[in-house]
Amino acid sequence: MKGKILLTATGTIAALLLLGQALTLFDQPAYASVPLDLAAVDRIDISGSASRIRVTADPARRFEARLTAERSGWGVWRSLWYDPTCRPETALSVANGTATIDTGPSTDLLGWDECLPTLTANIRPGTALKIDQQAAKIELAGDFLSVDVNAAAGDMQLDGHAERLTLTGAALRARLVFDTVRNSETIRLLGTMMQANLVFPLGTAVSYLVETTASYVDSQLPNTPGAKPEIEIRGSMVHATIR
Repeated sequence: MKGKILLTATGTIAALLLLGQALTLFDQPAYASVPLDLAAVDRIDISGSASRIRVTADPARRFEARLTAERSGWGVWRSLWYDPTCRPETALSVANGTATIDTGPSTDLLGWDECLPTLTANIRPGTALKIDQQAAKIELAGDFLSVDVNAAAGDMQLDGHAERLTLTGAALRARLVFDTVRNSETIRLLGTMMQANLVFPLGTAVSYLVETTASYVDSQLPNTPGAKPEIEIRGSMVHATIR
């Protein structure tokens, strides 16, 4: 009887140790790329399946990009089924003034675990940015020449300025806060289902066109024909505010 109790206790302790190891792995960042120098870059193309993207345009900081990745999901399943190193199949390169960044394919096999990449970059003000992914959570801060986002599912926030901004996808959420206006901006929001909040400096004159199947647009700014920023919103179900 004592032998059985001892074996049971030993098995329980071993199980707890394995669980603790799994949960410890769950909390650890698993991958970090070598920084990519962006000092001579004026365009960035980002592709891949899904990722978090954080881009700033701060002239006081080093211009570089870095990819990291960490596990999210059930740590137990990860320890049993997956490589704990979490090394996504990423690629970063620079050629002819363009940085090309591929965050890799999705690694989520059964929805239990995922190796999710995060791209963090600081770029020169006035850089063009293009993002083409299945799903992306995007945070942008600074002054951009253009921002072109194509994502089936996208969640985007801009704090700063973009001369040209296009957001296209099936399910989109966007908060666009312009800290300055140069009366030359064009904004295109094209999605099946969309929630968009646009904020401009006090006294900004805008023009806007809304073509949707079902929409609710709440604008505190009058529609001034010919004015820029020029806003175009097209979709099936849209809720938009303009301030």
